[in-house]
This record gives sequence, C-alpha cells and structure tokens, in this order.
Amino acid sequence: MQAKTNKKSGNEFEAFFCEKLFSNGFWVHNLAQNQAGQPADVIAVRNGAAYLIDCKVCSGKEFPYSRVEENQDSSMLLWADCGNEVGWFALLFEDEVYMLSHAQIAFNRNIRSALPASEIRKLPTLERWLEKCK
Repeated sequence: MQAKTNKKSGNEFEAFFCEKLFSNGFWVHNLAQNQAGQPADVIAVRNGAAYLIDCKVCSGKEFPYSRVEENQDSSMLLWADCGNEVGWFALLFEDEVYMLSHAQIAFNRNIRSALPASEIRKLPTLERWLEKCK
C-alpha cells in the first residue's frame, strides 16, 4: 500500500511541477505516462533551451544518491552531450521545490552517499531556478 501512496504523491508532484513550468512560459511534456523505464519525468523548453528533469519526492532527512538510477545518469550525460542544458532533479522537500543539477550529483556522489537536509535547503528553489532560465 505504501508504494501506491508514494506513486500517487510522485504523480501529483509531477503534475504540479509541469503546471508551474507551463505557467512560466515553458513548453512542457510530462513523460510519466510513457513506457516504463524512461530516464526522466519532464522535458521542458523555453527560449531555445531544453531541460531534462526528473521529479523526486523526498521524505526523511536527506536525498540518497542511490535514488538516481543508472539509466538516468547515462541519459542525462548524453542529453548534455547533444547540446542541451544539463539534466536536473526537482526535489520536493519540506513543501518546497529545490533544483539539483545532475552535474552536482555526479560530483557529490564521490564524496558522500546522500545530500543532507542542510545542503538541500541551500539549493536553488524552483522560483530562483525559473529566474535563471529566462
């Protein structure tokens, strides 16, 4: 039963996130209903820049890097290699959305196994990230 609750909260977060991007001028496609095994949840495009984003609902006191799957790593690297923006993770943590780049994960993963709450709170909020994407 818990997995269904997690899936429901994840789907709700994805829908909220897509609506927020759309209301800020992005073309948005939610990949959630596509074939299983996709490397991310959202493709968003604005002003000629394309973003590959995965949404993660965080509970507890950290974001374990083990939640980033191998296919997400390889896809986000290839995404950037193809001339797109770096891949991103939208973290819903304590009722706030924080943006974590795949590059930050790749770097930090060599230092520790998880991003603690104190560091999550230092990440750009979705609102700050949206401002930087203009």
